[in-house]
Amino acid sequence: MRSKKSLPKPQYYVVMCQDGLVFSGMQYGEPKWDTNWNNAKPLELSSTEYLLRNKKCELIKQEEIL
Repeated sequence: MRSKKSLPKPQYYVVMCQDGLVFSGMQYGEPKWDTNWNNAKPLELSSTEYLLRNKKCELIKQEEIL
């Protein structure tokens, strides 16, 4: 019997803007920012492009803030 190759787990990132706010989702088609880090929505790297283009933001690996 063959062993199944497991796919690598995707890395998730929290998007933080220069004001210390974290991305917490979309509301009415616009990004929603929050001061409460518990509300941060982790995203895959490919899903962060729009947010990084529109605000001065940085990515933080989800595992670094747990």
